[in-house]
Amino acid sequence: MAYPERLLVAGERVVRHVRPHWRMLVVPALLPPVVAFVGAWLVAVARPTSWALPTLIGVAVVAVGLLGWFSLAPVARWRATHFVVTDRRVLVREGVFSRSGIVVVGRSITTVRTVRTGIDRLLGAGTLVVGVDDSREPWRFDGLGRVERVATEVERMAERRGGLDPDRWGTWDDEDDGLGDDDDLDEDADPDDLDDLADDVEDAEWDDEPEPERFPRLRRLSSRRRELPAGR
Repeated sequence: MAYPERLLVAGERVVRHVRPHWRMLVVPALLPPVVAFVGAWLVAVARPTSWALPTLIGVAVVAVGLLGWFSLAPVARWRATHFVVTDRRVLVREGVFSRSGIVVVGRSITTVRTVRTGIDRLLGAGTLVVGVDDSREPWRFDGLGRVERVATEVERMAERRGGLDPDRWGTWDDEDDGLGDDDDLDEDADPDDLDDLADDVEDAEWDDEPEPERFPRLRRLSSRRRELPAGR
């Protein structure tokens, strides 16, 4: 099942499209033969008895329930789950009947890293962790195949769209400091002028509680710094 093109904006191009790793299909694939073997054994044991028919009906009901819940449903969820990296954003879509989605634009991505256990390395899977601006906790996408390649594509897309830029999360501008080129102190300034400047500073009146509007850049810088996750 390809990712629906109607969900893409005009001119958007899919760079990588993956589904969860095939390991989530191991149990659904192994369950049918196990259920068939156990069910056949129970029916064979109960056949010479008077309760052979109730046993057959009960085994059939239990087998259908187990196969439907633990085999067919996981396969359907696997086919309906999409992790897509386009040239503009990251899209996640999942759900068979009730569908949900996640959209992360490239400009809002602050960091990208991967987490892989020993079993993940053996199976070629892993977890992708994407830090997003204005989000206290990063997004975690578990069970992705070829997670290193996916992370590389996400990083490239984010860099092209203006993400992963530390300068955007807090820089001091001249206009925010209230100082311009003319306010810089000259190294060769007269010491008497410096003394006069110090006297003026001491005589100045300072507000005990400055208004928050005077430090908009400082407040924004502090919040960004607190929310940034660890680097890759």
